[in-house]
Amino acid sequence: MSTKQIVLILTPFVLLATTYLVFQQAATWLGPTRGYLVGFLFYWIVWCLPLPWWILGPGGLTLVFRDVANRFGRPAWLGVVLLLIPLLLGYGYAFPRAIGQANLVIVLLSAVIALVNGTLEELLWRGAYVVAFDGAWFLGFVYPAIGFAVWHFAPQSIFPNTAPGGNLSLVIVAGLVGLMWGWVARQSKSILWATLSHVLFDFSGLGARIYFR
Repeated sequence: MSTKQIVLILTPFVLLATTYLVFQQAATWLGPTRGYLVGFLFYWIVWCLPLPWWILGPGGLTLVFRDVANRFGRPAWLGVVLLLIPLLLGYGYAFPRAIGQANLVIVLLSAVIALVNGTLEELLWRGAYVVAFDGAWFLGFVYPAIGFAVWHFAPQSIFPNTAPGGNLSLVIVAGLVGLMWGWVARQSKSILWATLSHVLFDFSGLGARIYFR
C-alpha cells in the first residue's frame, strides 16, 4: 500500500477531529456564525484542495473533471437516476422551505457557496479516492462515502440540524447521496456529473441563510 493510500485511509478520522476542533474554537472566539464560516474555510483550504492536489497532481485535478463517453456509468440510466435522486430530494423538500426565507443576496451567496463546496468536496471524497483506489470497491467507493457522511457532524456541532431525525438524519442522507455520486464517479472515472449534481443539491438548501440569522 502506498503512502498516499495510507493517508487517505487516515483522512476521515483526522479530518473530523481537526474540523470539529476548529468549528468549536472559532465559534467560541468569533461567535457561532463567523465560527461556522471559519470552520468551512479551514475544511476547504486545508483539506479539500491540498490533499487532492497532492494525491492527483496539478494535471490530475482537471483530468478528473473531464467529460467521458461513459459519463454516467453502465447502465447509463442507473447513473442518471442516482444523480437525479438528490436533486428531487433537495428541490422537493429543502428548497420550498428555504426560498421563503431568502432574498436575492442570500440566493447569490448560496450559489457561490454551493459551487465552492460541491466542487471541492467532490475533488476530495470522490476524485482522490477513485483514483488512488482504482478498482477497490470498498476503499474507493464505500469508505469515502462513510467519511463524507461522518464529517457532517463537525459543522452540526455549531448549528444542529432541525429537520426530523436531527444531526443523524443529515449524516445518513449525506452517506446515501455520497454513495450515489460515488457510484457514478467510480463507473465513469470522472467527477464532472457528480459535481454538478452535488452543487445543485447544495444550492437547494440556500446555505447562505445561516449567515443572516
